[in-house]
Amino acid sequence: FGSSQVALCFACCPLTRLLLLAPPSVAMGGSASQAEDGDQGEESRFGHIFGSKPKSASEIRDERYCNYLCSLNKVLQDWKRDVLKNQEALMHADYYMEKIQEVGRVDAERARDILAKKGIDDEKRLELQKCYQELKKACGQRVPQFDDQGMHKTDAHWMKQACC
Repeated sequence: FGSSQVALCFACCPLTRLLLLAPPSVAMGGSASQAEDGDQGEESRFGHIFGSKPKSASEIRDERYCNYLCSLNKVLQDWKRDVLKNQEALMHADYYMEKIQEVGRVDAERARDILAKKGIDDEKRLELQKCYQELKKACGQRVPQFDDQGMHKTDAHWMKQACC
């Protein structure tokens, strides 16, 4: 990867990536299930009308990643507060993890800046990762294992064999 490019979920971990994004409706207290896929917010959709510079595809991708991560955060918070039952929370969390994986690579610096503005730092992302693992365990599913860089342990081994 380039110095400013990172695979979503920090080199293949959907959970780590998931902790970055959420559409404004979710961030402002709406439910995760109400969030629309790829919601870019009012500024992105109507920026060209008001004279702001149009966003590049990579900027939109970074925002989408962050929004999905924020949505995941909302789902996990709702689960912790017993607003969502285990299976419902898992369904939503897995959905956002899949969406995060679909985003692909993001600009790590820009994603961190966007997430910081939404109140999600590296420590919070690690907390989200652990919470997702707890949810998987509570639902009787295989708990994903991650290394210190947020990669799936099994994927890290595969990547070393494939590229080194």
